Amino acid sequence: MRHTAELSALFVIVVILLRGFVLEGYLISTGSMAPNLLGFHKRIICPTCDNLFAFGVTFDDSVDPVVGKSSGDSGLRSYATCPNCGQVNINVSKVPNAHGDQLLVHKHAYDFRSPYRWEIVVFRSPHSPGEAFVKRVVGLPGEQLLVREGDLFVNGRRTRRPVDIQRAMRLLVSDFHHLAEDDDWEMSWHADKHWEQSGDTLVSHAQAGSDQTAWIQFRNWRWHGGDHFVETPLGADDAQEAMLDLRERFRNLPVSIADRIEYDREREVLRCQGVMPVELQKLLLSRSSNKNFHAAIYRIAALSHLAPVTDHYGYNSMVTAEEHEVRDLMMVASVSWDLPPDAVVMQVPVENETYEVRLDIALQQITLSPLSDPEEQVQGRFSIDTIQSAGEADERPGIEIEVSNFDRQILVAVNGQTCLPPMVTEADLPPDQDRNPDDRQAPFPPSDAELAGRTALLVQQQQRWKLGVTNGEARLESLKMYRDVYYTPGRRINAVDREYIVPPDSYFVQGDNSPVSSDSRNWTKPAVPHEMLLGKPFLVHLPSYPATLSLGERQIPIRIPDFSRIRYIR
Repeated sequence: MRHTAELSALFVIVVILLRGFVLEGYLISTGSMAPNLLGFHKRIICPTCDNLFAFGVTFDDSVDPVVGKSSGDSGLRSYATCPNCGQVNINVSKVPNAHGDQLLVHKHAYDFRSPYRWEIVVFRSPHSPGEAFVKRVVGLPGEQLLVREGDLFVNGRRTRRPVDIQRAMRLLVSDFHHLAEDDDWEMSWHADKHWEQSGDTLVSHAQAGSDQTAWIQFRNWRWHGGDHFVETPLGADDAQEAMLDLRERFRNLPVSIADRIEYDREREVLRCQGVMPVELQKLLLSRSSNKNFHAAIYRIAALSHLAPVTDHYGYNSMVTAEEHEVRDLMMVASVSWDLPPDAVVMQVPVENETYEVRLDIALQQITLSPLSDPEEQVQGRFSIDTIQSAGEADERPGIEIEVSNFDRQILVAVNGQTCLPPMVTEADLPPDQDRNPDDRQAPFPPSDAELAGRTALLVQQQQRWKLGVTNGEARLESLKMYRDVYYTPGRRINAVDREYIVPPDSYFVQGDNSPVSSDSRNWTKPAVPHEMLLGKPFLVHLPSYPATLSLGERQIPIRIPDFSRIRYIR
């Protein structure tokens, strides 16, 4: 007993010494690094698809306006949007607030070295020296930085990240394990006739020896909203009666659902902005008995749900922010089998090219090549692991494969390990100024027709994301699509309209939740001097979630440890 007491006392002394001289704790209050690191938030389970996500309640002062700046509900919108299925108007007013992540910080990490690019740091900013900030270092001393089309360029070349940093920064777009239970909803995946659904899995039936491939294809199906444009052909005679009547009916209203639909007489197309609301569809159908007009309404209503992936954050539902199209995606799939198929294949689009990743199961060999030139290839090896079957206790042989086109390169990992050198797909130089969709000084902004053409092109490119199983039966245990962080222009003060040179012994920092991050893009004093670094956060520790303890008629608020959020920080 005496020995145990001595050890306990020694442990307490060590902890006190570490906390006093080596470690420090910091609580994150805002959502500038969400969802990787959370500020004060609500934990929401989508009532339609059961997806768990964080809904922010406090934000930086980086966008105008940010609704709400306290951790309470006063003045805040009380409705969330699910980032997985797109369900809107989820009432969260009665959901209690959860604390932000508590970080354990190594105070002396930068006494003898400089931070690396993409490393998360805690610091005091010259912009607001009385506050501690948590951001990611993106620019190092002496570098020329430029944020363009969502990417970061350093010294005139596009930056590219290793797979572990991509994992830390990626954001979920769609999870096959969380399908919405609603008759009006459609999933973001299209499986061909060689697949059948079995509970939470898909099972392929590409007959062995037949050279068949069972394909599943990504398509970003959006339930509500959006600013994208879609078009469908419609003759002027067929459109005239209903569209004239619609304009007359809503002529004196400042804003209405009718503003989302227009008829282009010159090109003879019907054009819709965003997902066509059901109310608008019913209204238009009631305005005319013309069969061609009805067919066009049904067609454009269906097309309006197919939209480009954007930088929408479910975390930011209460903040009004412009959405930007995101082309950088990552598909993650777990495939298992009893008898191995010949191959597992992924197809990955980058602009006008499509690349194929082929895993030969028997040889445990992986090949990456563009479809336009299969001879231009790189090869590597991978190992087969065991995969936990969805909803079952047993394991089967299988693989988890991650493929991304982040940063205009193809990066492949199997069972957590990169097994091929990245294949660069585009020049490193930044795009021309007149190609920048964020450039508000462009003399000729794109027309609605040009935006509709861009939407159609991006949707077509996204649909070239495919996964296939060749010659054999396999189980798709999980299937997720992620997107990359899109660096927004912010207030356009630094590194957006022109290059910014980082001063000596200083750093340029940005938040992962770019639309609401107060960081170097927006500060009048953007550089963070080395002496203002407070340390390196390496662990999320002691997280908790709110609960209520009932004692008779008394309701006592308590906090319960949330061990699922304890993790090392990348």
